[in-house]
Amino acid sequence: MSRKLVKTCTLFHVLLFILFFFIFTEPIGAHSALKGTTPSGSEVLKKSPSTIEVWFKDPVEIHKESLQLIDTDGNKVPIGNTEVDPEDSTHIIAKLDQELKPGKYSVKINTIAQDGYVINEEFTFSVKDTAIKNKSFGILELVKSNLQDGIVYEQSPKQMELVFNQPVNINVVGIFDDKRAPISTKAPESDPDNPNKVIIPFTEELASGTYQVTWIGSPANNDKQVLANQGVFYFAIGEFTPFGIGGEVLNVAPSTSYGFTLERKQLAYWLMFVGLTMLFGIACFYTFIIKNQYLARWNKMNLLFYLISFSGITLLLVEQKLALSELSFSDFFLLKFSWIPIVQLILLTLGIWLKKVRFLLYGLALLLSPFIIGHATYPRYGGYITLVASSIHILGAAIWIGCLFAFIAKPKQENAMDWLKKAGPSFSKWAFISMIGIAVSGIWMSVAFLPSFSIQSLIESEWGRSLIVKVALFLFVISVAYFQRKTIKKLGSKLASSVYKKGWIELTYGVMIILFASTLVAANPSAAEQGLYKEPNPEQSLELDVKVTPIEIGLSTITIKLLEDVPVSNVRVKLGMPPDWFIENNAFKVDEGTYKLTGNLLHAAGTVNMTIKVTMENGEEIQIPYEIVVPGEIRFNE
Repeated sequence: MSRKLVKTCTLFHVLLFILFFFIFTEPIGAHSALKGTTPSGSEVLKKSPSTIEVWFKDPVEIHKESLQLIDTDGNKVPIGNTEVDPEDSTHIIAKLDQELKPGKYSVKINTIAQDGYVINEEFTFSVKDTAIKNKSFGILELVKSNLQDGIVYEQSPKQMELVFNQPVNINVVGIFDDKRAPISTKAPESDPDNPNKVIIPFTEELASGTYQVTWIGSPANNDKQVLANQGVFYFAIGEFTPFGIGGEVLNVAPSTSYGFTLERKQLAYWLMFVGLTMLFGIACFYTFIIKNQYLARWNKMNLLFYLISFSGITLLLVEQKLALSELSFSDFFLLKFSWIPIVQLILLTLGIWLKKVRFLLYGLALLLSPFIIGHATYPRYGGYITLVASSIHILGAAIWIGCLFAFIAKPKQENAMDWLKKAGPSFSKWAFISMIGIAVSGIWMSVAFLPSFSIQSLIESEWGRSLIVKVALFLFVISVAYFQRKTIKKLGSKLASSVYKKGWIELTYGVMIILFASTLVAANPSAAEQGLYKEPNPEQSLELDVKVTPIEIGLSTITIKLLEDVPVSNVRVKLGMPPDWFIENNAFKVDEGTYKLTGNLLHAAGTVNMTIKVTMENGEEIQIPYEIVVPGEIRFNE
């Protein structure tokens, strides 16, 4: 096979992969979960708050417009300085300079995650009009029921009675058994003696098992200051049974596209990585392997890859500005996601002129990349240790791919065999060391980014698929490089042409690996993650064994076992995905020390905050926090 044909095949493979990425597209969201807000979503306040506060799972970068307060009429309400809590970089605080008038307000959040993606969220709250003497002001709430949450009854009741905190119009009431089949009832009736009470007669006897009650109601007095609401609770007849057991599979996840994404930002990453890795790798090759020979030829290649990296960095800046269109240019360039790329451009430009220190300037530009791209800077992924691993990873890739290109693109005046003898052994050592660095650092980062997963969650996420393909390509390249190293050691004249041909194949797949690497840094590792984690809580002293099965969107069962023999009166579970989705239910006591909760508990992919509240017989309540990471590409509040 001629070198020209090999180069043509190389170009064809690369273009084919790029086209594949463009065809199969999925949206990519921000990469940091919203942990909580004050006021909380949909909260009704008796008086104007003095601050608006937001908590994220990871540190974020803010700007002047990170928090905006909008009133009922859509007008922007002036707020004081928005600041990051000096003691907690995940906590944002905005002070209110004026007292808010009664009404409904929305808070728009616009911050930047550690990997450069812009996070846009919104929540609402209301301020009560104290001039209105209305005791029923607030959210419609269920006060009590004859069928209580988390209780197992011996016999089937004839009717269900719901008592609310105010007169109510019930819009919807649904009762479902553990197979999700609806239970027939008569139309809801208002109690003539109590306008807050609604009676729903059953038309059939309830069989043994667990039941879910879902209600949606609105205030009967149509007071605009009283908010409609909905609720869910569970009861059982005879015994507790998990939802879905014995029936068909009821968990229905969103449809998944098994392709890959190449959005403009990923294209920017790819161009940037290709340009920077080539510039640094070739600089190392010419500086340390052939001792600055053939500089004129190197200058031409240097300009080509400078333009590629310049294009990628410029596109990245443009994309960042479009995502932060409300910011002025002066404010925009104060962000690290703006000034670091500019510093990189300056370093690259200096490298064009300062030939003796090119490898140093290009290396600095390359090492700045993890600070604005990828997930290594997230504290939850290991912080500085993972940042060092990421730096080793990209330096190793740059040395391998850049040196490989410089090696196989030999000067025309050099004989193939002479060039192989001159540069081959030294290049082989450099490539071998770089591949070890790539493999070790890659394993470290994969474990740090994905502490818990299933095969299904890996395959159904873009991050997981990209990791699988990248690893497969890398193993293939390792095998090619192994035979290359053996061939170079022999230094036979008949084998010289084989080295160059295999080198072009190795380079082709190396560029493809960079393409998948650009997907990994842009995609969200949490989309492939699936697990239950106990959060640090030094104040709690009660040991539990907690399981959630399955950890998927849809029907799940939470099992809580007390590992200590303590007098407990009740166990309650609160699930939430801020800013405004929360449910709280009593768990069923199914055995001594064992409690369970079942139902449609995991509504969306993302991080679900779970708090288990154990109430002791003496009235003491112990709260134990957990996180449930539900896999899926379209993630709620991330």
